[in-house]
Amino acid sequence: MSCSNRLLSTATAHFLSAVITDDFQNCGNHPDSLQTWLMPDIIGDDSIKADDPMYSKSAWCTIEIPQNIKAGSYKLNLLLQQDGKTVSNIPFTIKVLNRRLSLSDNFHLNFWHQPYAVSRYYGVAPWSQAHLDILRPYMQLLARAGQRNASAILFYEPWGVQSNDKFDAMIETTRKTDGTWSYDYTAFDRWISFLDSCGINGDINCFSMVPWDMTFTYYDEASKSYKELKTTTNSKEYSDMWIPFLRSFADHQKQRGWFDRTVIAMDERALDAMQDAYRIAQEAAPGIKMSLAGNYHKELVDKIYDYCIAWKQQFTPEDLALRNSKGWISTSYTACPDAMPNVGSNNEPIEATYLPLYCLANGFNGFLRWAWMNWTENPMYDSRFKLFTPGDTYIVYPGMHSSRRFEHIIRGVQNVAKIETLRKEYKQQKNLKALQQLEETLSLFMNPTPNEAELKGNIEKMEYLLNR
Repeated sequence: MSCSNRLLSTATAHFLSAVITDDFQNCGNHPDSLQTWLMPDIIGDDSIKADDPMYSKSAWCTIEIPQNIKAGSYKLNLLLQQDGKTVSNIPFTIKVLNRRLSLSDNFHLNFWHQPYAVSRYYGVAPWSQAHLDILRPYMQLLARAGQRNASAILFYEPWGVQSNDKFDAMIETTRKTDGTWSYDYTAFDRWISFLDSCGINGDINCFSMVPWDMTFTYYDEASKSYKELKTTTNSKEYSDMWIPFLRSFADHQKQRGWFDRTVIAMDERALDAMQDAYRIAQEAAPGIKMSLAGNYHKELVDKIYDYCIAWKQQFTPEDLALRNSKGWISTSYTACPDAMPNVGSNNEPIEATYLPLYCLANGFNGFLRWAWMNWTENPMYDSRFKLFTPGDTYIVYPGMHSSRRFEHIIRGVQNVAKIETLRKEYKQQKNLKALQQLEETLSLFMNPTPNEAELKGNIEKMEYLLNR
């Protein structure tokens, strides 16, 4: 790529490589009889393991505009070279506006982490320095996209061993011979301190008081073995285990200065179980926060600090007014039942741009997805998994390769930041005409299930307003 030196230093251009996908868009067992096809999604992988030589190759170019560059038009050239010789030259112009883009502190992007997939894929010991060194650029990429939420695991497998790599506990819970409990926070502290150093320094989502199979694994000192407690949220065994755990955990978090960031997190759990968990948590550690990604329940609106409801569901205006007055987080998420828009490897990547804009248009202050790097066995080649839509379990690739899907998420988050900047500017200037036009265009994104033409057309209209 040839351009002015200042822009050249921030420019990258990579060929796209493809992964295997198919047309399955649902939860449950993934049939292996569907016709497969290739989706160009990996940015910058030169090994091209899954590509068909009969397919044309696409390239992905990124230019990060320095914040202190002068406004104006800059002419650039994209050069395609072979054996050191230029075989194609594509000239284009970038128009730099006299505004500075800062990601919103009010919009909460939240991709849950799976560090154990990384240790398995690279063959390193969990929490070793080698493990953290490999993880660092992935977590920095997520932080640069605007994420501040951390994901941590309290007990083994909150999701009932459904993933390719299992979620090990980051806190070692031991039942001592006298019946009391002890806790080792070494791995948890190492993980959170590491994430802080990467810029993931906001709320700590701690999974989970209500795991999917309601089984809790602990070390039994008397038998010198690991045991499982399978129980229910309304049982005495449940409260007898969780009350001392939460008291110790809260004390530990306060000592580390992390208590205000600590959020006990659940995923798609029933109302009665959430109410039981909330009651016990407040008894054990008054004021500790709680989150849920799941269905809307009126009974939880004034209790759950970070409430992420399923796609197509809505909070009422009164709900949002209450929650916003408390400074609470109200977001939405897509999952495997949501065919379009979504971020599977068989979705059009531009659908990801729509997702943050939909959230903003409907009064949410963020967007959540469950899997940042929950890699399949061979993620650079085949994005299918035994469950779910292809690509549902990860959106970034080994080798620190981003994806078209994730770059479009960034595009959507940046559009949200631009809208918030212009809203503030237009209100200060009392430019009601421009503000009305902006709000009317944003209202086009209230539809949770647009068709492809509507989705692309509305993004084009919005970006014309934002970038003119």
